[in-house]
Amino acid sequence: MQNPSLGSAPGQTALPQTAGTRPLGTTGSVLPELAEAPAQERKWWRHPAFMVSIGLTFVALASAITWFIITAVTDDSVAVSGLGLTIDGGNAHLDWSGPDAAYSVYAVHGDGETTDLTQWVTGTEAWLPSALGLYENDTCFVVRPTATTGEVSLDAETLGAQRAQSACVADAAS
Repeated sequence: MQNPSLGSAPGQTALPQTAGTRPLGTTGSVLPELAEAPAQERKWWRHPAFMVSIGLTFVALASAITWFIITAVTDDSVAVSGLGLTIDGGNAHLDWSGPDAAYSVYAVHGDGETTDLTQWVTGTEAWLPSALGLYENDTCFVVRPTATTGEVSLDAETLGAQRAQSACVADAAS
């Protein structure tokens, strides 16, 4: 009968003397052979081309939204109409019709000098106190959208191109 090996019986704490030793050598392999992992196909949503197309779609949508917002804010249909100038107690009152937008007012003096009076604009009107000396009897006022660029002129063609109007103090109702 063969002696049991270590740990095979309760209370056994020593190796039996007759236990055989394993011979040294390369009889068995220590590590198993590694087989190549099977190639797994990517999911369609993890493919690089799909990810790039999704990214470019978001960029295109963001660009379109930005373009729509910019065109809405910088609407070129803003035009001044019905400009009226009254002199009340020596103060000039300009009022006009137009959409809710930013407007600029310029004083063109008789000698051709132009003064920017945009700071006096509130909505679609401007009050110009006579005590400040901003205008004289030979002064004309040009009102145009603030987004308009170019030279300030009293020429009818230029005013039409800039969607602006003018009114002169000499022609104003008192």
